[in-house]
Amino acid sequence: MGILFFGLGIFGIVTKTVLLRARDQYIFAMFGVKKFSPGFAVFTGASYCLVGVLAFFAAISISMGYGLDKKGNVTRNGVPVNAAQRPVQPGPQPLVESKPVAGETPAERMAREAEDAKRREEREAERRRAEEDRQANAALRMRAQEEREAADRERERLAKELEEKTRREKEAARLAALELPKPPQSLGSISYVDKAVQESPLLGKANGARFIDRAPEGGVMVGAIFFIGDHFGDSVAGIQPIYQVGDEYVKGKICGNETDRPIQQLAESGGVVAGVKARIGLIMDSVQLAYGPLQGTKVDPKQGYFGDLIGSDGGSPKDFYAEGHSIAGIFGTYEQDKSLMSLGMYVIQRMQVSELPAKHEMRTFTSADGKFSVEAKLLKVNDDGTVSLEKADGSKISAPTASLSDDDRAYIRANQ
Repeated sequence: MGILFFGLGIFGIVTKTVLLRARDQYIFAMFGVKKFSPGFAVFTGASYCLVGVLAFFAAISISMGYGLDKKGNVTRNGVPVNAAQRPVQPGPQPLVESKPVAGETPAERMAREAEDAKRREEREAERRRAEEDRQANAALRMRAQEEREAADRERERLAKELEEKTRREKEAARLAALELPKPPQSLGSISYVDKAVQESPLLGKANGARFIDRAPEGGVMVGAIFFIGDHFGDSVAGIQPIYQVGDEYVKGKICGNETDRPIQQLAESGGVVAGVKARIGLIMDSVQLAYGPLQGTKVDPKQGYFGDLIGSDGGSPKDFYAEGHSIAGIFGTYEQDKSLMSLGMYVIQRMQVSELPAKHEMRTFTSADGKFSVEAKLLKVNDDGTVSLEKADGSKISAPTASLSDDDRAYIRANQ
């Protein structure tokens, strides 16, 4: 039947024939509809196809035993398809003992009873084995549970130990970054007046709160403690300058935000900060200090070097170099709980060094051509490229550094 209706529907769609009986057409005519469009013929054909498909699937369902009960629930072979099927648990099989047989002899009765006793013993042995297996399985499950719990406790203990170790290492690194070492050598007694200190250009945007930090009297900047933040990735949240005054390191104040990730950076022995290279966008993404050896009152740019980059590689590059001058402090702006926004430096344009970093012994200074030599000790290196020497009799002389031998110039560089 379903196939017949489906075929009639296809016929009506293909031939544009309205598949209505005369009586049905008469009903439409009562409402003034006497002519039917090709689209209506397609509609009636599609309806026949739908009825055919439904009839086909209904026939298949009935053949497979599906139907509906009085409540409208789907059944199969009279059983609701959603009914829970509980597995039948086999119970203990009762021991069936033999019954007396009429006319059995005493020997047959004894044999029958012996067989029953044997079956009882076998059943009892089977019951004991089952009980032993049950207890063994229960013990195995309990042991496995205990092992899992022990493994969980061990993993938890190891995780706590690792967390505590990481915390201690971070705390040790933090304390180490905040603790200042002993300077490897003195920079001498440095002096300068406020009028000799000028502000550098400000790197970055002057947004946020302003900070200023100046070196103590006689101090120059030789490094810094950087505080790393996590705003837009690793960034420079704050900076604490480190100054050297004579033979001591001195911390400046924390400029910006203090975090639990400090990094200390210092110039090499006899060196000072000579500039800064930064990457700045919306915030200060990174900072890299420039250093150089302090020779007399000037920083030698030919022997300059950079410290490690602090932060991440973002923003646009900005830099400032003091052109051979030392740094007496920093200024700039920062955003609270986020990052530095800008950074500038106080540049010492003129300064004096009244004594050398260390006491020097008498030695022989020789001219580059070997024609002149004198027993003296090094007093100081002058800004004009000469050195002051003190002879054994206490008299003082000056000599151009370039006129001395290679060994003497190396000695001066190492001890200035």
